[in-house]
Amino acid sequence: MAKAGGRQRSTEWERPVLEGEGVIDVEKLSAKAESLGDIRVLQGWWSWLFATVAAASSVFHFYTAGYRPLPAMEQRPTHMAFMLFLCFLIYPMLKKQRDRQPTLLDLALALVGAASAYYVAYNYTAIVMRGGFPTQTDIIVGTVFCLVVLEAARRVMGWFLVILAALFLGYLFLGPHLPGMLAHGGFSFTRVVRQMYLSTEGVFGIAVGVSATYVYLFILFGAFLQKSGTTTFFTNLAFAAAGHSPGGPAKVGILASGLMGTIQGSSAANVASTGVFTIPLMKKLGFKGYFAAAVEAVASCGGQFLPPVMGASAFIMAEYLAMPYAQVAAGALLPALLYYGAVYLQVHLRAKKLGMEGLPRERLPLVKDVVLSHGHLVLPIFVLIGMLIMGFTALFAAFFAIMAVLVISSLRRHTRMRPADVFDALVLGAKNTISTAIACAAVGFIVGAVGLSGIGLLFTQSILNLADGQLLPALLLAAACSLFLSFGLPTTSVYIITATLVAPSLVQMGVPPLVAHLFCYYWGGVSAITPPVALAAYVGAGIAGAPVMRSGFTAMRLGMAAYIVPFIFVYWPSLILWHESDPLRLLAAVVGGVTAVVAMAAMGEQWLTRALAWWKLLLFAAAIVLVMHPATIANLAAVAIVLGIGLWEYRAAKTVPDRVRQTESLP
Repeated sequence: MAKAGGRQRSTEWERPVLEGEGVIDVEKLSAKAESLGDIRVLQGWWSWLFATVAAASSVFHFYTAGYRPLPAMEQRPTHMAFMLFLCFLIYPMLKKQRDRQPTLLDLALALVGAASAYYVAYNYTAIVMRGGFPTQTDIIVGTVFCLVVLEAARRVMGWFLVILAALFLGYLFLGPHLPGMLAHGGFSFTRVVRQMYLSTEGVFGIAVGVSATYVYLFILFGAFLQKSGTTTFFTNLAFAAAGHSPGGPAKVGILASGLMGTIQGSSAANVASTGVFTIPLMKKLGFKGYFAAAVEAVASCGGQFLPPVMGASAFIMAEYLAMPYAQVAAGALLPALLYYGAVYLQVHLRAKKLGMEGLPRERLPLVKDVVLSHGHLVLPIFVLIGMLIMGFTALFAAFFAIMAVLVISSLRRHTRMRPADVFDALVLGAKNTISTAIACAAVGFIVGAVGLSGIGLLFTQSILNLADGQLLPALLLAAACSLFLSFGLPTTSVYIITATLVAPSLVQMGVPPLVAHLFCYYWGGVSAITPPVALAAYVGAGIAGAPVMRSGFTAMRLGMAAYIVPFIFVYWPSLILWHESDPLRLLAAVVGGVTAVVAMAAMGEQWLTRALAWWKLLLFAAAIVLVMHPATIANLAAVAIVLGIGLWEYRAAKTVPDRVRQTESLP
């Protein structure tokens, strides 16, 4: 423990207690600290029923993805029938009922939800022959379906999304009674139900369409990776590569959560899956609980920004922008790397400042051993990426990537998937898709209301009027709106809402469409680490037994890059559109981004090789502002500032004893 003035300091860390001997076993750590969230643990025949329907759901989606695609209004309602049935079995009406088995009401809602959804698929031909005009039965069934979807959304996401959807639905009926710009002619009940239930402009719109295809297949791919041992391979590789360095478990959390989060699709879910072993290890190394929770939350939050999957939002973005998926993924790569670079460097500076060491090498697996024993399991991911690069559709690539998992895992006896593992992967894929599917369905009410009423144009025009033609005010307004509209929502819902309501205003300001959509997506995504509704941070705090608000605000500081990098790539769109940019312009953008990363990490910790004086922090802040200026000379000035202070601190480190540097007062 470091000392200052003869007294021990324990502001941010505790004495390490690394109990046990031998190599760390990730699987045992995960099993000991399993986090179940708010879902039921089904038992008996309820468990059998859920598993049977879930496996059937996965088989259906796998079959229609690779062999027999269905029309949209057959695929999407069938998808929702499976998801609603499974949702009411494992999500209780009240959180305090999590320890109880499903009730008759739950079973009734599951059956009614599945039947009302499948009604559209079953009567698809008749509805088409009528030109989409509803019968009285259609309206009754459609009304029941909409109510069931809202109840499912309440159980899965809480009240925020339900209230938001209800407000947009209410706007359709109250239009004639509203003042000024908000007024419209109003819509009949039949017209609203038809829009939401019998068309691809409402609940069964793009969001559910992507959930029923790309999202499901990629989540299923992730489930097969998990059951084959690939995710454990990722974690062991991260331990082997970074576990011995200062703050090792924190860096392991960053690497492992980033690798798993890009497929997981939910920041909070990723914290629950990887945080169960990274957070206890960080605490044993000496980090305080709230800091460990914040590190895991920020690392997991970044998974939704990192290609190839980006929390499944990359596919929806490609649909909205009508551009190849590979172009979306390629554009998102550099900003995501800058984000993780800033987080990783900040954790490194924190560990160095506290004089912390990594885990003992004898407790870590060797990179060589990890790669030789399980390295072949990563080949399906290369199959996926390779097929995407070669121009195959993302759905087709995911289909063959799942097949590749089965084949490649069989190359070694200790990784071969047994029939029970395959069945478990099918069940896990369906289970992990439920929350995304229900969120997409609920967001369909918002998208349908926006399309029917035209309120999206009003929203866009309001931002443009308030910004008065100036880009920076427009960006600040768009950031605030994206953040507010995204509180408490999963990744896919975040993107759909911000793409519908906010991004069009930036496009009208001249921001390239992909850049505008990624800007809003980033600012919506940071809701996972931004109090008062920082879900990812709060899940981490629950695992760590730490104060939730302190964990949330610490996550905001660690995730500073997520708030700043979007502004950088708006002013330097070469970071996104690098494939069509001038090489020198791209180089300047990358150098500027790296400069900003160093400045953000140093500001976050107020430390490089020692505590930084206030005027140096101001210079770092100035460097970040200069990076956001589109002129090359401003970038060069920022580089000069960061290099100058860096060299100054490096020279000072040669003359100041380690003990003194490590006991500087902490922020």
